Amino acid sequence: MVESNTAGVVVGVQPGQGHDVVGVAAAVAERFSARVVCVVVDPALLSTGLRADGSEIIEPIDPDTADSEPQRLPDDDVRVIRDLAAARSVDVEIVSRVGDPSHALASVAEERDAVMIVVGSQAGRRRMAELLTGSVAAHLTHQQHRPVLVVPHDPVGIIALQPSVAP
Repeated sequence: MVESNTAGVVVGVQPGQGHDVVGVAAAVAERFSARVVCVVVDPALLSTGLRADGSEIIEPIDPDTADSEPQRLPDDDVRVIRDLAAARSVDVEIVSRVGDPSHALASVAEERDAVMIVVGSQAGRRRMAELLTGSVAAHLTHQQHRPVLVVPHDPVGIIALQPSVAP
């Protein structure tokens, strides 16, 4: 196993989407003798500062929402992540953050002196939202100095035509 104070490979993880992206991140971490730091970000919440005891003040973006507990990964996703890391003999850490995903991932990468940030591409409705707001990967490549690796989610094969280019 990799020592816990080594630089890490930071990977953005969403519930239900971790298998492909964490598998790639674990392979990269194994080659760099690094650890995997999985970051799940809740964009519906914001950090508004610190309390006197050092704990973070978290508030919902929607004032009509009372929930200020950050999103966590389901137990099944955590189990998959731990299994993927164990298969590559790399340490794994799972952390939660709030706010803008690209800022949160860049911040964790800076804190951990990461060698790389790994994110997955979007699918379905999220892909449409990317067209309007821009992707986390695109934001990351313009906001910080670390390499960003984008892992395709359910890619279209080279032989199959994408719907946008079909005759």
